[in-house]
Amino acid sequence: MAERSRWSPAALLEWGLVVCLARTFAWLPESAAYALGEAAGRLAYRIDGRHRAITLENLTRAFPGTSSPPEVEALARAVFENLGRTAVDVARSDRLLRGSSPEAVRIDGLPRLQEARRRGKGVLMIGAHFGPWELLSLIASIRYEPVHVVARPLDNPRLDDMLTALRERGGNRVILKRDAILAILQALRRGETVGFMIDQHISEKDGVVVPFFGRPASTVFAPALIAMRSGAAVLPVGIIREGRGRYRVRVAPEVPVRRSGDLRADLVENTARFTAAIEALIRAHPDHWFWVHRRWKTQLPLDPKLGTGVGGQGSAVVAAVSDSA
Repeated sequence: MAERSRWSPAALLEWGLVVCLARTFAWLPESAAYALGEAAGRLAYRIDGRHRAITLENLTRAFPGTSSPPEVEALARAVFENLGRTAVDVARSDRLLRGSSPEAVRIDGLPRLQEARRRGKGVLMIGAHFGPWELLSLIASIRYEPVHVVARPLDNPRLDDMLTALRERGGNRVILKRDAILAILQALRRGETVGFMIDQHISEKDGVVVPFFGRPASTVFAPALIAMRSGAAVLPVGIIREGRGRYRVRVAPEVPVRRSGDLRADLVENTARFTAAIEALIRAHPDHWFWVHRRWKTQLPLDPKLGTGVGGQGSAVVAAVSDSA
């Protein structure tokens, strides 16, 4: 099925447009490339009514009583401009491999990663679709060490091939989500580092419902389960744009993992802790996050236990981790 879709007119057109735009961003002078990316973001805000509405609703409900409608709209426009800049960042990321100036990338908290790595139980870097997030693994491979990146395949196999090649530069490796649990555990047992995005909605059978910006959000519990089982250190990581072609990576303090013996309660508590760390990063730079995503789809209330995660894929994840011990 994937091979047939690879040659579909829609897949070819989408791939061709992305390649053309990426090459244009890479070829243009820096100032022109970013000006074009920002203009593309502003245009998307005007013509993409669906995602504009999602963004405005998300921002209004995430910051109740603290922002006026004009402030929310200005922030929403900034979110779309940021997405345009992110496209430019990714298209021009080969410059990082070729050796950009040391001032182009600053890393706050790198010793935290290095210390966690020395313990020998692996490192679980939790992150979000925040800033130019696709650059994180590349920067890690240059300034820290190659990492494993957990990712879902894109629907367009041509774009998926292109993005996988991008993510695997510098010796990094992609772990597909459908094969993730055992592969992650094996990497952690070797003392390696695995990156896992935890900021998007997941079906309730695969998640637990924890607070995110004060609202119930179904959130993947696999990172919490893996951390509890492996003993890996959990560090939140994000990348902040400090100007055109200039970035600051922030490695936040390690998140303590609770192991009380009550598996379900620990999964919820640890997932909530991880999510709170990501929320703190987003609150500091709200224009950097992917507000166009329908993050709060769940209709369930906050759940003090694992809840519906005990069925379906949720129980399969628990069993996979237990069997690998």
